[in-house]
Amino acid sequence: MVDPSYLDAIKQFEGYTAKARWDYAQNSNGYGTRARFAGEVIDQAEAERRFSDEIKKATDFVDKFAPGLDDGSRAALTSLTYNAGTAWSKSGLGQAVASGDLDTARSLFLQYNKAGGNVLDGLVQRRLQEVAWFGQGGPTAQVANASLAAMAAAASGAATPQNSDSDTPTVATFVAAPRPVVQSTASSSIDSGPTAFASLTSDQVLLSLLSQMSTAAARREDDDDTKKPDRRTDQKSQENDVRVSTG
Repeated sequence: MVDPSYLDAIKQFEGYTAKARWDYAQNSNGYGTRARFAGEVIDQAEAERRFSDEIKKATDFVDKFAPGLDDGSRAALTSLTYNAGTAWSKSGLGQAVASGDLDTARSLFLQYNKAGGNVLDGLVQRRLQEVAWFGQGGPTAQVANASLAAMAAAASGAATPQNSDSDTPTVATFVAAPRPVVQSTASSSIDSGPTAFASLTSDQVLLSLLSQMSTAAARREDDDDTKKPDRRTDQKSQENDVRVSTG
């Protein structure tokens, strides 16, 4: 079975919903599992049972498709399968995983960020955190990488994180992403986002993300410096107005 820390992270990605709601291709409740009927309400115990059943199916599929994966890569692909189904195994991502080319797998994995034909911030953030699991022997070893990826992505303005007190592989947890009909952006061009990291290793991806974070911070500082003279001018103008009115 997948390490419990990874499972906790997947549940945080999905979010818990007692009442079923339409989720692009199905009515979902609990932790993103298919509801039995529209409007169905379940308690958390039932949500846990359904999650366990579906995550086992996803894990079994990954193990059959690519036996012998390290714990992190196995968890990332299990999370993708649970979230998006098994179509990835018949694409370039599946070919990269089957051949053991984890660098290419990381790049292609990041492109599964669309639902309903649109790139969703929640899926972008989820994939960024999951891709940090690739090549890791266990969740403890990659906590820092996941944190850096989340921080850099947040600094680039892709999405707003939600704080979490849970000791999971994803130190920063973002808004839960819709589960079904997740599509790859491999056939489309995007000006910014994960496709910018194609053909990079995981370390290079993190360096690129950190570079974006530094650039964003520098731009904010430049904007502040630009605005300071205007504020001083406005203040001086106001002082002159006061003198005129009281003189």
